[in-house]
Amino acid sequence: MKKVHKKNKHNAKKKEAYKQEHLTKNSIMLEDVAYDNAALQSTLGLEDTQSLLNLLHELILQSYKIEKEFKDFKVLIESVLEMIPQAVIVFNENGSLFYQNKKASNLKGLLDIDLNFSSEFEVKIDNNVYLMQSSKISHKQIITATNITEQKRQERLASMGQVSAHLAHEIRNPIGSLSLLAGVLSKRVDEKSMEIVDEMKKSIWRVERIIKSTLLFSKGVQANKQQHFFADFKQSLEQVISEYGYTKEIEVIFEIEHNDAFHVDFSLYEIALHNMLCNAIDAIEEGECESGKIRICFFKDDDMILCRIYDNGKEIEDITSLFEAFKTTKLKGHGLGLALSRQIALAHDGELCANNTEGKFFEIRVPLTPLCSGE
Repeated sequence: MKKVHKKNKHNAKKKEAYKQEHLTKNSIMLEDVAYDNAALQSTLGLEDTQSLLNLLHELILQSYKIEKEFKDFKVLIESVLEMIPQAVIVFNENGSLFYQNKKASNLKGLLDIDLNFSSEFEVKIDNNVYLMQSSKISHKQIITATNITEQKRQERLASMGQVSAHLAHEIRNPIGSLSLLAGVLSKRVDEKSMEIVDEMKKSIWRVERIIKSTLLFSKGVQANKQQHFFADFKQSLEQVISEYGYTKEIEVIFEIEHNDAFHVDFSLYEIALHNMLCNAIDAIEEGECESGKIRICFFKDDDMILCRIYDNGKEIEDITSLFEAFKTTKLKGHGLGLALSRQIALAHDGELCANNTEGKFFEIRVPLTPLCSGE
């Protein structure tokens, strides 16, 4: 800190010295001009000449002040241009480069594009989509490049969500009929055929789960929090284990270290837990181990309630894009489970995270008590 202080002090002294030198040189020059001009002194007199010198000296001070204000304004404009999210390029009338901010200079390939355009257009640079816009001011052409990759992704997701919601609505009724018929069929078939009916029920349950997730994701998540206990969800998770079809031998262990009341939307929190558990089962099914092990841990950490689900299945391939909607690497995945679970966690003022090292797990954490509005 001392070195920085000394450096700033030294720079301030240099600026002040430059200012005084600038003023002194101009004053001396004007004085020389005035006093050397005998005709001026004889015409105006010494007193008027001195008044003229004082006036000129004041003009010098004003010009210096204007020059300083101009430089400060220039620094301000350049700082603003560096802070804005757009890449900015300015060309002279002859097409030569006049100015570009750092975002523009760092955007390789930008100057290779034909920038002679009058209206806006979109261009792809380094796997990102940019909106190019142009305007002319004072014989200068100003071009901005705005990164709209995330905006385009959100538009694409919204479009996919609308299509998916429409399909889910169309599929919902026939699936409901199939579920009803499967229930009737289970009462009429013999024991040999019962296994087939059970598999039908599991498949129908999976489709119903996907439909429910799709419709919920498309309309958005709003949590109606009530007081619940984790024991309320244990039976539901056990039902998932029995109804979710899998081929390997999987041991499921519940470790409930905390069973005090906490506040969640039962239906939404249940969906998030189901998605995490199904994800663990799928990872074991796709993994190399002949048998699997899942640990469902429920505990308190300060003022947060955590549910952590461990599995010894296949490792997470791309953890950075894990929660992106409609993106999946699983054989049975539909790309909405974890994205929806994250929405549910956020709706509870919590978070959903994953760990791929030292014990692979997914974890949802929510506040022990609901946050007051405004927090």
